[in-house]
Amino acid sequence: MANDEVMLSVKLVEAWLTVHGYLCLALRHPKNRGPSREHLVKFVKRLGRVLVEWRVLTEEQLRHIEKVEVEKGTEDFSASTASGGP
Repeated sequence: MANDEVMLSVKLVEAWLTVHGYLCLALRHPKNRGPSREHLVKFVKRLGRVLVEWRVLTEEQLRHIEKVEVEKGTEDFSASTASGGP
């Protein structure tokens, strides 16, 4: 039973890591603009912070991800919004 719980936890963490990656990609799309974008960016940044807290990503990896997103055109990930807070 405990092994099943561990596998479920691992799968859930993998799922959230995948969600984070796909949302980062979605934010790059030029048509993904509008009133809800700010909320989505905050969600993605907070999810990144949670992944660091869970030790799925390191601080360095998260900084690199956000740097790449800025380079790819997602200005929302600039240093001024790096905290991911509300």
